[in-house]
Amino acid sequence: MPNYIQDPNDSKKQVPGPQPDSYHGKRSAPANCALVKSPNYVLFNTAMQDEFGFFFGTSASYASNATADSAQSIYTSSMNNSARYEKFALGLGAAGAKLDFHPTAISSSARDVGAVTFVYKGGLDGSGRP
Repeated sequence: MPNYIQDPNDSKKQVPGPQPDSYHGKRSAPANCALVKSPNYVLFNTAMQDEFGFFFGTSASYASNATADSAQSIYTSSMNNSARYEKFALGLGAAGAKLDFHPTAISSSARDVGAVTFVYKGGLDGSGRP
């Protein structure tokens, strides 16, 4: 529901106020191995070149392991140092692919950073507008 303010032309009336930032959708390129708000869906800008993984846990489960593997949770083409991330096949990360799931972090190689966008739908209730 919009925030109503007093009508500047008539003090006995109200008009809709400004819309909050969450009203409009946004896109975000998440930092590698950084916990973020869960998106409405994931979009691949370019094809992934190396193995990658998503973290689907909570902030509490992320924090409990953050110190232990903060420097070693990057996927490379030869190994996976992090058990917290669900590994995905390269074919899943094709350019233009849209995945309707809600990870809270991504782990990828340095050359794949920025290949994934987290999309957040806008709306007053946070669930997006039609």
